[in-house]
Amino acid sequence: MQNMLNIRRYQGNPILGPNFALSWAGHEARNPGVVFDGTQFHMVFTTTPEPNNGEIYLGYACSRDGIHFDVADTPFMRPDPDPDSFDHANVEDARITQMGGNFYIAYAGRSHNLKSFERGERRIGPNGNKNPTWTQNFRRGGFAVTKDWKSVKRLGPCTNEHIHDANIVLFPERFHGKYAVLHRPTAFEPWLLPCLYHPASIWLAYEDELGPFGSNAREMPWKMRDGLDVPNDHLLIQPEYEWEKMKIGASGVPIPTDDGWLMFYHAVDRQGIYRVGLLLLDRENPLKILARSPLPIMEPSTGYENVGTACFARKHCYPYIVFPCANLMIDDEIWLYYGASDLYIGLATVKFSEAMDYIHGKSCRVEHP
Repeated sequence: MQNMLNIRRYQGNPILGPNFALSWAGHEARNPGVVFDGTQFHMVFTTTPEPNNGEIYLGYACSRDGIHFDVADTPFMRPDPDPDSFDHANVEDARITQMGGNFYIAYAGRSHNLKSFERGERRIGPNGNKNPTWTQNFRRGGFAVTKDWKSVKRLGPCTNEHIHDANIVLFPERFHGKYAVLHRPTAFEPWLLPCLYHPASIWLAYEDELGPFGSNAREMPWKMRDGLDVPNDHLLIQPEYEWEKMKIGASGVPIPTDDGWLMFYHAVDRQGIYRVGLLLLDRENPLKILARSPLPIMEPSTGYENVGTACFARKHCYPYIVFPCANLMIDDEIWLYYGASDLYIGLATVKFSEAMDYIHGKSCRVEHP
């Protein structure tokens, strides 16, 4: 499958990988959220210990040039020590949005250690295991915030406890006073067979605060009651092409342009291959899709993306993955930071003008009735 956009990988890739000098980061470094504050690049990445014991952390690294990163000695975010917390076991897959003087970190969390869960262990949750967050170990999205990259405050979960959710991304602007949040909800683990029949899609929620989307009701109430509402949530896109058939999710924070919001997203086909697509959303109403790439603009093509040099020695790696979590405007280029094979972090760039010319092409245009 060929694309029509010239994505240029940094020749020194991967720029980050397992760090055996750190006990909590020896297995992998992947799926990086990155932001540039005008002076420094700040990265929050997913990492696990070696050997992989089922714990997942968020590490922090900084850089002056966006290529050579210094990794902090301790995790930026650990799982919450509160046993009743939605992220008591894992924190992963950060996206970072700068709004005012705050850096908002969207991430996914689990309530139970993955290795323990695989062995059949279960814990009683705060509501007596009456929701899948505890019985099925669904992921939930959450927010945290920092100003100085030294201290971080958790803001709590933002997605419904009865839904498996991931790929949480906060727009950098409000719409009519409301926050806009992209997410990928499913009623099952997205790698299971039901995904063939109910593919995972991207939704957009408008919220007054960065808290839970609507209520945590399991079922739609027959009669609306005070304090129980229907989430202000809308389907944005669902799989349309063969390379998107299994699932699609938001990548980095959408880029504001004069022509609309330029949005990168990842997609997975029925063979489990991760690729990257491109959208253009209306500037005032991001639920209106102006253009969409019919072909992927990026797909796995190198050794560290297709297999990973450490894959044969480890049980936990997923080949054929490019998974961007950040797309930064640096001068006249877009810098894509992405996870590769669930082991490494890579950097790729594309000219902003080339990306806009491509998305404005006839093949990408979306006709509206």
